[in-house]
Amino acid sequence: MLGMFKAAAAGAAIIIASPLLAQDESPAPQPTGQELPVDPARLTAAKVTVDYLFPLGTYERMMKGTMDQMMDSIISQSFDQPMAQTMKGMGVDDPELDDLGDASINDMMLERDPHFRERMQISTRVMTNEMVDLMTSMEPALRETLASIYARKFTADQLGEMNAFFATETGGAFARDYMMVFVDPEMMQSMMSFVPEMMQAMPAIMKKVEEATAHLPPVGAVSSASPEVEDE
Repeated sequence: MLGMFKAAAAGAAIIIASPLLAQDESPAPQPTGQELPVDPARLTAAKVTVDYLFPLGTYERMMKGTMDQMMDSIISQSFDQPMAQTMKGMGVDDPELDDLGDASINDMMLERDPHFRERMQISTRVMTNEMVDLMTSMEPALRETLASIYARKFTADQLGEMNAFFATETGGAFARDYMMVFVDPEMMQSMMSFVPEMMQAMPAIMKKVEEATAHLPPVGAVSSASPEVEDE
């Protein structure tokens, strides 16, 4: 049960972080042993751009309240489903699952712990607060990375035009809510609506993974083809 909660929390964190992670969609550069220096003028302009689009405190603004709601939704959708349906959706095909009937994870846990729901809600709040602090501490480094990415992708003139737009009333309004759009309740609901489809697709996906790795020996197996060291 704790594993499922951790997985849900990790998924929520990835969803929250995804707008930033998606900023640079270009392939990762191949290591050359020496990174090319970024033009100072472009980097200076890019830092202004980042100040508009991703100011310090952005993650706290995005996550406060939003992640609590997301986690509550994930727990509600996942734990209120029949246990048999959830396990089969994860690719577990066991005839004994049919004996569970329509019993959900919540039903089963509440029998063991009458305070299960309250315990999960408190855990969610504590985890959210800790993740806000963690991700806020990462912001300075992420802002530096974003500035470097923008400096590589755009010229100084292009960055100057962007910054001139962000300095206007309309541009400032766009910049202030640029990241917040990704945690808007409507966007969150849209993302959460994909969860049942993902669960339904998992058995087929895992089957393809199994087929693609069928040529590999089982984990932990010692290959009989391994050469033996002969005594001289």
